[in-house]
Amino acid sequence: MLGFFIRRLLWAIPVLFFVALVSFFLMHQAPGGPFDKDNNKKQVDGATLKALNARFGLDKPQYFNPGASSKLWNSGERNPFKIARAYLDSQFFNYIFNAAKGDLGPSYRQRGKSVQDIIFKQWPYSVRLGLFALIFAVVVGVPLGVIAALRQNSLADYLSLFFATIGVSIPTFVIGLLVIIFFGTTLKWISITNNDWDTWRPYIAPGLVLGLSTMSFITRITRTTVLEVKRQDYVRTARAKGLSDRMVISRHIMRNALIPVVTVLGPALVDLITGAVITESIFSIPGVGKFFVDAIFQRDYSMIMGSTLIYATLVVLANIVVDLSYGLLDPRIRSQG
Repeated sequence: MLGFFIRRLLWAIPVLFFVALVSFFLMHQAPGGPFDKDNNKKQVDGATLKALNARFGLDKPQYFNPGASSKLWNSGERNPFKIARAYLDSQFFNYIFNAAKGDLGPSYRQRGKSVQDIIFKQWPYSVRLGLFALIFAVVVGVPLGVIAALRQNSLADYLSLFFATIGVSIPTFVIGLLVIIFFGTTLKWISITNNDWDTWRPYIAPGLVLGLSTMSFITRITRTTVLEVKRQDYVRTARAKGLSDRMVISRHIMRNALIPVVTVLGPALVDLITGAVITESIFSIPGVGKFFVDAIFQRDYSMIMGSTLIYATLVVLANIVVDLSYGLLDPRIRSQG
């Protein structure tokens, strides 16, 4: 198991490098730059633009710098490490080297603030929202899926599938707006302004809205896996031995049927945290999603790269945790690992 964990961690290095490379490439395909316009959306003059690009290293080549290595070689330098470092003295690799040391750089648009300061200050709001949405999705989705599978082709099964289909079909922003209009404006059960986002209560409505789609997905997965497991020979054997339905369900069906469900929990949490941009905007939650969207429109390269790398790291770690949890649910997987 330890060897598997180490292999997965090592495999994460090229994965994150590739994510950074693709993000950097796509980011630079968009027209404009972070300093083309000032905070008042006025065009920046050429001299100021040149000075800002030089200050933040945006005047260097994007990927490789053969001119710097050639200049170093012509000066008599023969140290291969120094020549290689000069060749990689570019926007992309300078960012990668700094990121590897834990420095995600300064924000180009929010002067005086680093990317770490911005992300980690807003991160708790997004995490609270994602956790609440995941808890709702699991607590409601798993029992609905189990009931639907154990009572296949019954009214409970049809109702479960109906609500699961509705949850997947209706976009999040539509549900969010309906919740605000009905529960906030009409019934006034929830507050739509002046919320204290440092407490849990304001997250109830947006958490339910955000978690509805994931709940529907978990319901369908649980139903499918329980239907498959309950037809296995060992389940029939357990029933033939005279075990009660509760014992059969808890010891034989649920333990094996939960493995595919656990598979999606880690990535689902990361997806809920990073994909809550629309929900955060509708309910005015000061999460990291708002700053990420603003960074895209403002061409804040360091903010885009930093957020993308953190999101990718969370996805990789979530998948590693999910793979390790397989062994806790199924000893056969643990022995093979």
